[in-house]
Amino acid sequence: MKRAIATLASTALLGAGLVGATAAPASAGAMCDGPACYSIGDKKTVWVNTNIHNDWDKPGVTLGYTKNRTGTWTATGTATVGAEAGVIFAKASTSFSVSVGKSWSKSDTWSYSATVQKKKGKTMGRLMMQHEAKGFSVTEYRWVPKSGGTCKREKVRKKSNNVAPVKKSSNLWGIQYR
Repeated sequence: MKRAIATLASTALLGAGLVGATAAPASAGAMCDGPACYSIGDKKTVWVNTNIHNDWDKPGVTLGYTKNRTGTWTATGTATVGAEAGVIFAKASTSFSVSVGKSWSKSDTWSYSATVQKKKGKTMGRLMMQHEAKGFSVTEYRWVPKSGGTCKREKVRKKSNNVAPVKKSSNLWGIQYR
């Protein structure tokens, strides 16, 4: 009888140890849960047209623009929407070493003049103010469990063609032709 109880107890202990061993990797995988991380790539500076411009005119005419208006421009691309937009703009700002955001707005008296030049295939020109922006792609990563109870970074998706305005007033004027 003592022998039967000892065998039963040994079997129970071995079974309990086996359960504990299989449960360990599952709890280690839980440590991989965490916020997404983002990487900024394909970085470039671009100049985008704003809402500040005058009427179209013919070559040879000197155009002048002096008005008190609010210049505006809003970011484009899929990284500009959703809960992660703020995190992405903060990461892009750090990456470019200049503050970028979802939009730019500045009220001022804008004053500039230039002469519309003759251009092959173009019949009209107008003064156009452009604002500095940063173009970039965003790659999103998540941490996932790896064998052995460790974690690895896995690419979730890449969002290309994001363009965000710099927050400072960095503008240039030029002639836009059509």
